[in-house]
Amino acid sequence: MYSSNDKNPIWSQLDNHRDEITQKSISELFKENPNRESDFSTSFENLWIDVSKQLIDSKTFSLFSDLAEESKIRNSLSDMMSGSPVNSTEEKPALHTALRASRNSKILVDGVDVIPEITETLEKMEEFSHSVRDGKLLGATNSPIKSVVAVGIGGSHLGLSMACKALSELSHPELTIKFCSSIDPIELTQSLSGLDPETTIFVVTSKSFSTKETLSLMENAKDWLNNSIGMTELSKHIVGVTNNKAKALDLGLEESMVFEIPDWVGGRFSLSSAAGLVLMISIGPEKFFQLLSGMNKIDEKTLSEPFESNGVLILSLIDIWNRSFLNHPTMAIVPYSSQMSDFPFYLQQLMMESLGKSNLADGQETKGPIGSVVWGATGTESQHAFFQFLHQGTDVVPCEMISFSKVNDNTFQEQKNTLFANLIAQTEALAFGSVNKEKGSKGRTDLKGNRPSTVILAPELSPYILGQLIALYEHRTVASGMIWGVNPFDQWGVEFGKNLAVEIELELNKKSSSKINSFLSKNLLKKFEEFKDF
Repeated sequence: MYSSNDKNPIWSQLDNHRDEITQKSISELFKENPNRESDFSTSFENLWIDVSKQLIDSKTFSLFSDLAEESKIRNSLSDMMSGSPVNSTEEKPALHTALRASRNSKILVDGVDVIPEITETLEKMEEFSHSVRDGKLLGATNSPIKSVVAVGIGGSHLGLSMACKALSELSHPELTIKFCSSIDPIELTQSLSGLDPETTIFVVTSKSFSTKETLSLMENAKDWLNNSIGMTELSKHIVGVTNNKAKALDLGLEESMVFEIPDWVGGRFSLSSAAGLVLMISIGPEKFFQLLSGMNKIDEKTLSEPFESNGVLILSLIDIWNRSFLNHPTMAIVPYSSQMSDFPFYLQQLMMESLGKSNLADGQETKGPIGSVVWGATGTESQHAFFQFLHQGTDVVPCEMISFSKVNDNTFQEQKNTLFANLIAQTEALAFGSVNKEKGSKGRTDLKGNRPSTVILAPELSPYILGQLIALYEHRTVASGMIWGVNPFDQWGVEFGKNLAVEIELELNKKSSSKINSFLSKNLLKKFEEFKDF
């Protein structure tokens, strides 16, 4: 596995090449190669990936290919998909790809084939989803379930809510789906507004079933239910999704209402596990399996496709190029689709939690920048918000734009065309700039351009294609981490902050003061208490 701490020949060649290519502009590169747009675009299953407006040329691509080969990244990804313990920090596999593998597959973990257990869970999810969608799942008062509230945080929330919104046109017309991830009481109140306890179930997702925020929300849900249906029947309204089945049962859940997540699935990679139960309820099992099929297709192509047409490896190496060589600290994700508005937030966790590391997998400190700050919003709204910064800001922000060609209702196709015209216009303006023709106008300057962007285009926003997009970004992120030499599957920084919060909470609730003196925030705590009586 390659480490960015090692100044190997290819890394040094990329350093030297960076000094050469930065003497040119993207506009000049297009003039040098009239076929540049086709030469630097590729079809990856149903995704068309155009990187022609990145600051790269054929030599860059050749060095990328050499780096991918030298790092043995394909072998590392193959090891991950075959069940090897690639999560070195926790000595676990990272087998999210097994969750969408063919049911005829055989994948061993500690000598045991995991596919039968995955199949059993999927079948249980399918049966449960049908029972909700068909009105056969009855609550405590024998009323059919009409509302589903997804309770979870982080990886148990972001991917799920993103996918439900992206595929909202396919949602069951008679079901209400709500999400609650914050212990802020306002969010819970808003989520429960208008719902009937007799016809509502809560799907509580926590891998450990000990996540403070999630369990607090579950207790709030129980109180809300109890006021209407009584404590004895609560189990008919609480569903658990977890790796800690015993803990869920101890907290009063029925075994038939508990769905298991394997220990080797990380939260940010968990959508294709039982953590996607609410999505399956919303769009139906058939559509959910189409999503899994799209993910599996990208899994397979990531290992089989040669570098020059391998969308995962190309995008991964461009991420490394922009961050480690061109020193761009952020990247913007701009979907030209309102349904994909939560996609940047989902990618924030996927990419920043995976790559936000200052130590390599072997414990050494990194010697250069790793990972980017990921942010974004939908276009064209973003054009009227932060695109000014992208065009003329003092920092260069690589931009990634995502779009779909078709709409379900042909009456809106012309508006879809307008939307895509805006996307193309922005990529061209970013790359090539413009010359101010209004001589003498105060404050008006030329747009210099030379701002890199990538376009990912797909025929339509369907479950199958959304699955492809999710898997594309998953593998891209993992590949970048492996080439950089970090472990993309742990998150010790998150865990430390959560543990620290426990001690402070005890002090605030007057249950302990033994350790609070070690904190440097006593004045903040004092002021918080004062403001309670404001």
